[in-house]
Amino acid sequence: MKTRSTYQLISLAFLMQMAPLLLWTQTDYSLHGFTAIPQSNYSNPANIPDSRLSIGVPFISSFSNSTFNSSFSFNDLFINREGSDSLYLNLSAIIQNAEENTGYLTEVVDHDLLFVGIKAGKGFLNFGVRNRLYIRSFYTKDLLDLLWNGNVDLSGKTYDLSKTSIRADHFISYYLSFAFPVSHSVNLGLRVNYNQGLSNISTERNQLSLKTTSDPSSVYAVAAETDFLVNTSQLASVTSDGGVSLSDYFLNFENRGFSFDLGASFKFSERVSMHLSALDLGYITWKSDLMSYESSQDSVYFDGIYADITDKDIDIFQMYGDSLSDLLKVSEYSSVYMTNFPVRIIGSLEYYSLDKADRLSVMFAGRFLKDYFEPSLSVGYDRTVSRHFAFKVSYTYLTYAPLNFGVGMVINAKPFQFYFLTDNVMAALNLSGQRYVHFRVGLNLIFPKKKKKKSDELPFGPL
Repeated sequence: MKTRSTYQLISLAFLMQMAPLLLWTQTDYSLHGFTAIPQSNYSNPANIPDSRLSIGVPFISSFSNSTFNSSFSFNDLFINREGSDSLYLNLSAIIQNAEENTGYLTEVVDHDLLFVGIKAGKGFLNFGVRNRLYIRSFYTKDLLDLLWNGNVDLSGKTYDLSKTSIRADHFISYYLSFAFPVSHSVNLGLRVNYNQGLSNISTERNQLSLKTTSDPSSVYAVAAETDFLVNTSQLASVTSDGGVSLSDYFLNFENRGFSFDLGASFKFSERVSMHLSALDLGYITWKSDLMSYESSQDSVYFDGIYADITDKDIDIFQMYGDSLSDLLKVSEYSSVYMTNFPVRIIGSLEYYSLDKADRLSVMFAGRFLKDYFEPSLSVGYDRTVSRHFAFKVSYTYLTYAPLNFGVGMVINAKPFQFYFLTDNVMAALNLSGQRYVHFRVGLNLIFPKKKKKKSDELPFGPL
């Protein structure tokens, strides 16, 4: 029993401290306002698509993956060794150039399992199922320094790791959305999501700091402040020897919550409009397979372990884990807890050409992360070329990653619609050199309104 507990503790510490370095692939900017795609309703529930029926091909109607690392890319982390084709870890340069504040990494996966949109009078009714993953991890320069350099020859130095944390939510949203006009110039929209929590890990509290010894005879000794609390759901099952079956994992409805997405669109003239939305206003209460890890003492002193590394019968990692577990005296218990989603806000202005085929847009978006607001600014141009083809180009500014040029296209071959979007096309050419990577791809069935149209009328023009 102690062995399993020890390995769970080591796995938990590994996730808390190393996840920012292992993940590397933010969220759909090109999709917003691109009304040729019915899933543009995700970023503004007030959007009313110009079709009477939209059906996403199950499981492939929309898949999006986006990641942003504020501090470094793969190429920053690994560089070519002079005179050879091999790579070596360049973490010392990352540490030297890092700022004192916290770095962070976010990853968002959004996958349609079901999507149906129906014209309802002058409004638009939409329901479906989305498989969603949010990962947000924070790390400090001190953490990178400690991982790379250790505590040798750094006597008396204090490492502040209190801003290091991880929050990961995997859940399925079952949603119902309705967009409706309240006047000729105003549309409102509301999406209600029932959220089925699948797994979670969240750092509730972390005041961890380490001070290396100034005693030359104990260079591996560390004094630590160890006040922390990490909550998990399903982590113990996933990391156990047998794991958890996919059916048990995806059919677990014990973790439940609700969230809301709000949207509004205002048409100032036939050529100028404004759109506002607030997304992911909600929570999940976690009740299934819970395990919380909490320090039971404020400070500890650790002077390492002593072992004969030539002895093949000795498990160094087991000894180290047992020693840390005994020293930290981590309390393990099950307790129901609740997590809120990182709220995202979006505001945009749009300008249309006289024939409504061309659109210029400016969008400000932001997501509220832990102790941080993540802002962005995006400008775009899209054109409906014909009933069969539309495209979009965009530029997005992100702090720490200012150069992101996006492209998107929609191909209609009645009734099929294929689309592809990326906020940073350079990732396709130089993936390892990018801090921000994003794409969305999907296949829909689109059925236009039942009315006669002029041969030159464009079917996916804005309302």
